[in-house]
Amino acid sequence: MPFYSELNIRTGESNAVKTKKKAIISNIKRLRTALSTHIESSRDNTVKGGTVKIATWNIREFGGTAYKGRSFEELQYIAEIISNFDLIALQEVSKDLKEFLNLKRILGPNWAYIATDVTDGGPGNQERMVFLYNRNKVFFRNIAGELTLKENAKIRASFGERIKLENGVQIDLNSAVDLSGTYDAYTEKKSNGAIKLKEDLEIPLPSNSTLTIPDGASLVLKKGQEIIRPENGMATVTVPTPVIGGEQYGLRFPENSFDDSLRQFARTPYLLSFQSGWLKINLCTVHIYYGSETNVNKLKQREDEIKQLTEALANKAKNEFKLDKESFLGVLGDFNIVGKDHPTMAALESNGFKIPEALKNIPGTNVKRDKAYDQIAFWKPTRNTEYAKLKFVGANIFDYYEHIYREQDEAAYRAQNSNETGLKPGTKFTTWRTYKLSDHLPMWVELQTDFSEEYFEKIEAENP
Repeated sequence: MPFYSELNIRTGESNAVKTKKKAIISNIKRLRTALSTHIESSRDNTVKGGTVKIATWNIREFGGTAYKGRSFEELQYIAEIISNFDLIALQEVSKDLKEFLNLKRILGPNWAYIATDVTDGGPGNQERMVFLYNRNKVFFRNIAGELTLKENAKIRASFGERIKLENGVQIDLNSAVDLSGTYDAYTEKKSNGAIKLKEDLEIPLPSNSTLTIPDGASLVLKKGQEIIRPENGMATVTVPTPVIGGEQYGLRFPENSFDDSLRQFARTPYLLSFQSGWLKINLCTVHIYYGSETNVNKLKQREDEIKQLTEALANKAKNEFKLDKESFLGVLGDFNIVGKDHPTMAALESNGFKIPEALKNIPGTNVKRDKAYDQIAFWKPTRNTEYAKLKFVGANIFDYYEHIYREQDEAAYRAQNSNETGLKPGTKFTTWRTYKLSDHLPMWVELQTDFSEEYFEKIEAENP
């Protein structure tokens, strides 16, 4: 359980502080009861022996300053929720770890963590991913690594191949075509009243348009073509005129002429090896590219990230299984999956990955429960591994808003000092509370960790 020393009511504290601490204690007691009931009702209570509860939770901008950030009140609630699990993967942890370290202090010295560095670039949003685990139940097997893609398996950016129109590169429409007009677009209004594009707007070009090639460009004859060699180190070639084209040719532009269309993951997945009891499990935490749910190209990039992720992880799992048939591999985190019937979900369940049935029946993991963003999946969970196995004891998501920061609590929070809470008169309560807790709900699965009976059966079968 967490350490509650901050809730101790001290001599000299104001009545307002004492009242708040008492309210927090009351909320924690309600939350503890709800969590206990939730977990017990979500598991097979006939299973005896050791188990481990593994969770994933995207905590919105954890460490950010929106709406005054999180006070010790919210951290107490978050710690209470996390303490009910043994290992949890967190997403959206800020570059600044101050808030997270305060959370860890509340959890106590038995809790350890392993955090990624922030991923550079706009899509990475300066976020970390963190594994937080209770050392009384789980130990780190000292194996960790980032998941990167091979050169021939990079993810294509949503805009495809795109040339920058600068440094001498320009388009000639070769006609009186005027591309000015009104198009479907995603826009935003800035504080100064200006209307700006929030996403790139693409306008189809006429088929007879031409591109002016910049100085420093080169024609590329791809390797494998037959040539005449007048002497070693030389090649005599015939180049067609006036039009050059075909798969055997390429065009090399000067450096920095293209947008970076071949990418690694927006946020680099992080793979670690843990053990709890007899269960050895490699876990990869992810926060998949979001982009947009209305832009077809960006949705395709999201789908491609998930496909490339599962393919790369499946290859790792196959190699690991050759070395250790008692180990398993799971992937968990925020996949930004649109829905159960969407291609983004099909992408996750490719390459041998399966989501536990109890989790597949959940409509959504966002607060509105209409998006299947967060998931936990395992590679070939039913494969034959002699005595070791993945046995699911329980699984679910926990909706803390049924017990704390309820809509019926709005008046009490609005009565507090808005300069301290960030809940201004014009702020929507249901939005504000997602920056205090989150707009995602924690998802969890409980696995058996004691295979001693199966081990004895194996020994007896081999030695009748």
